[in-house]
Amino acid sequence: MNKLILSLMFAMLASASSMAVAAEQTIKLSVPDMTCVSCPYMVKQAISAVDGIKAVEATMEDRSATVTFEDTLTSIEAIQQATANIGYPSTLFETKSGS
Repeated sequence: MNKLILSLMFAMLASASSMAVAAEQTIKLSVPDMTCVSCPYMVKQAISAVDGIKAVEATMEDRSATVTFEDTLTSIEAIQQATANIGYPSTLFETKSGS
């Protein structure tokens, strides 16, 4: 019985530690092909459709998109692919982990 309890406790600790590995990340993408007022809306919609996206802000001022996402559900590459798929290739400006 003690071995069963010990095994269950170990399993709970192992799953809790793997959950701690998941992190929210914030990146800023350069999207230079945004040239009209509707472009940021289209970029935001495309990125928002990617699994794991928490927040997106796209702006014309500096032609960028700031994206917060769960890194266990998606990747920077998948986000960049989403913008490229609608005709707006993007490159990484900066990242901030653990936001």
